[in-house]
Amino acid sequence: MKPQGFTLIEIAIVLVIIGLILGMVFKGKQLIDQTRVKNLAGQYHKIVGAIQTFYDRYGFYPGDGCTTADPTSPALCTGPKNGFIDNSMNEMQAFWNLLFRTGILTPSDRNSVYGQPWNILLGNNPAAGLSNQTNWLDLPGGAQADKRVACALDRMIDDGRANNGSVITFGNPYNPQSDCWSLSGQVNIHLKVIP
Repeated sequence: MKPQGFTLIEIAIVLVIIGLILGMVFKGKQLIDQTRVKNLAGQYHKIVGAIQTFYDRYGFYPGDGCTTADPTSPALCTGPKNGFIDNSMNEMQAFWNLLFRTGILTPSDRNSVYGQPWNILLGNNPAAGLSNQTNWLDLPGGAQADKRVACALDRMIDDGRANNGSVITFGNPYNPQSDCWSLSGQVNIHLKVIP
């Protein structure tokens, strides 16, 4: 009786199958990341479009001049309007509530591809690119966005520079010559929405 064992051909076949499986896993991760970039860009454009739709209908940005956080109608925002959303809780919460109440956005439109809801904030750091009197979408809690995705998004909808334009990131900068998909780590991402 011959001893039982694997032949070289059988081992080679097993290694080829393992290589194919690993290749599919890595390719699947790339596809997921690229889809995340496209979804993030689509969400950004949807929110910017919703803000412009609201402005066209009512003549002011959602939340601007609201003295309560949950106005039942845009007509109730009778406070002074300055053309941006102040960092007051009333205006920041009214921003989202008015977009939802008017049916321009749904609450699920506020959720980022990372699972957290976007916040609206007023730029307060001109040296870092967040100019005053400009509103930005921000993920709560600091550096939570995948740097590769943020870099690819910046290239897709802006200029590819981490600290300039409509996409600003904090933490380990990149530039237009960077290979986005070779980067690592997390960044804090801001997307310009008003004006």
